[in-house]
Order: sequence, then structure tokens, then C-alpha cells
Amino acid sequence: MRFIEKNKNKNTLINEIGITDFYSVTGEEIHEVAVGPVHAGIIEPGHFRFQCNGENVLHLEISLGYQHRGIENNIKKGPNKKTLFYMESAAGDTSIGHSLAYSQGVEALRGDAVSLRTESIRGVMLELERLANHTGDLGALANDVGYLPTASYCGRIRGDFLNLSALICGNRFGRGMVFPGGVNFELDDSYCKKILINIDKAYKDVENAVELLWNTPSVVDRFENTGVLDSNTGYDLGIVGVAARASNIDQDVRYDFPSGIYRMSQIPISTYYTGDVLSRAFVRWLEIKRSVDFIKEQLSWLPQTTYNTQGEKLKPEHLVVSLVEGWRGEICHTIITDNKGNFADYKIVDPSFHNWIGLAMVMRGEQISNFPLCNKSFNLSYCGQDL
Repeated sequence: MRFIEKNKNKNTLINEIGITDFYSVTGEEIHEVAVGPVHAGIIEPGHFRFQCNGENVLHLEISLGYQHRGIENNIKKGPNKKTLFYMESAAGDTSIGHSLAYSQGVEALRGDAVSLRTESIRGVMLELERLANHTGDLGALANDVGYLPTASYCGRIRGDFLNLSALICGNRFGRGMVFPGGVNFELDDSYCKKILINIDKAYKDVENAVELLWNTPSVVDRFENTGVLDSNTGYDLGIVGVAARASNIDQDVRYDFPSGIYRMSQIPISTYYTGDVLSRAFVRWLEIKRSVDFIKEQLSWLPQTTYNTQGEKLKPEHLVVSLVEGWRGEICHTIITDNKGNFADYKIVDPSFHNWIGLAMVMRGEQISNFPLCNKSFNLSYCGQDL
């Protein structure tokens, strides 16, 4: 980043990387707290600059970019053999979501016909990704308030859901599963039965762990009225996903812009109205229940048609917008092709891109000690923002 420093009536460009002209507040009892980019936990790098009056936060400014890898620039002139790998690593915990958004875009440009069975398997993988991450988030929220039983249980149960993805495609994060035109791994009856048995067991475990959370007054007291984002503010800021639905904004790509199997089998939108940490945790729990129901429904009646047809080339000089409801929220991939059918431009918008400003807003007026809890209740992706 660059900013202009006035020096002897001349404007001098400072080219040092990472220098940012942060907003600042002055006055008695006002102080500034800088957090990151190196954090105490095993997490991605990001810098948070707080302007505080005593313990209360007046303003939070978030500086990102430490994870920039140049993904969008590298996939221009594609698609090629590397493109899918870039998509799967755009945000490593959302490999299925981003690879599916990419695949849908390419399929639209090629005029592919994807079978209902393939769409159903893709939907199962997307919901397994949602289950694993929502379960992990509930455990992490419990850990942030020092409630270790749920934290310990959910950490293990998250692994159980990840292992179901590995059972299907050999990778816990679903890499190598989805590609433009189909899926790389099929599900026979024996696999479906095994997944149904294991998902029932994992769901009972997570149900018990989350019940402990709701039935512990000290946990609920820390969650309630902490980090409140009201629906009007959320709507004005364009918040998406869990954070939006926790502020009573009924927005979900699976319902509003259904594609694939979601055109045939819709999942009800899970919302709550308080907009605080408790609300964001509760919406995750509602989505866990509905994702389990969806997976059981799909695997019990998996369509038999398996025939997929693929076009040869992408349509030249076309624009396609592909939307997928990832576990964090709306994933948007926009593709523009040149006169040869190659990618002239490719834009990825991870849900985190919309929601970092929401985290900054909920910290206004909060105690700075509540920041880890508020941050985890959003659980946004640094690399998904930076690309």
C-alpha cells in the first residue's frame, strides 16, 4: 500500500509494504490497540486496529492482504489444468463451495448437461462441508468462553463429518471431488448406507454437545447481547450468510437462486432475530439439523440417472454469474470470456468480502475483551478475502 507523506512542501510516495494510514481518535482516556497480523492461535494473518475509550471500543479498522496469492490474475486465459486447483484453495475450508461455483460457471458456458444424480452428490458434499464447519464453529465459540465440554466434543465431531467427505472422495476437505461436467467419485448403495449410519451417530453426538451449551447459564449470559448486528444495519451493509440470517435477514442462495439439486429439494431458510453471538450460534445449529435432514433425504433416494454431457469449448464473449450458498454465505464467481472462449476476466467474491465490515460494526461500543468471541461468531476467511 502507498500513502503520501508531506515533506518540505513536497509529496513523497512511501513504497513500503504494509504501511496504512489508519483512522485515529484523540482525546483524554483514548488509546489505540493494535492486534496482529501475527496472532496467538493457529489462524491466518490479519491486522486489527482498535480506537478505545478505556475498555470500550469506539472504532475498529481491519487491514487485510497478508494472504494475497494472485489467484484471480493467475486464472486469466484459462481454463487449464491448474484452474480447478486454484478454485479449491481460494478458501481452503470451502473447497467444495468454490469448486462448485466454478464448475457451474464453466458448465453454463459450455452448455453441459449434468445429471440429477451428479447434482445430488454435489449437494451432499456441500452440506457435509457445512456440517463440519458449523460444528467446529460451535466448539470454538464454547472454547472462547471457557466452556470445555462442548469445545472438546465438537472438535472431535467435526472430524467425524470431515471423515465422511474423505470416505466419499479420499480427501477430508472434498478436494478432487467436483469438476466441470460431473464428479470424480460415485456413491453405490453400500457407501450410502455407511454414510447414513455414520451421520446419524455424529448428529446424536453434536446434538448432545450443543444441548450442554444451551443449558449452561454462564455460556448463554456471555453470548446474549454481545456483538449485536441489527437487521437494518446488516441489510444496509450487504451482510450475507449466517451473519445475515442471525440478524433476521432471510437470505439464502439455495432458496433465492436455487441451482442443481436445490431446484428439486429446497432447504428452509434458518433465521433468528437477536443478531448477537447467541443468534449466530443458534442459526448454525438450525442449519446443522436441516443439512442432516437434506443429506439423509438425498442418500435414501439417490437418482439413478448418471449420464452427463459436456461441450467442447466455452462460448466466446459471454458473461456468466455463478452463485453457491457456502457454509459462510453467498459465494459468487463471475466469468467473462474473450473472442476465443478463454477467461478474459474472472472475479471471485467470497462471503467474507461482504462480512468483515459487519465484524467492525458489532465491535462499536463493545468491550475490547469481547473481540475474540465476536470474531469467532463471524469466523471469516482471511485468504478468501485476499485471494
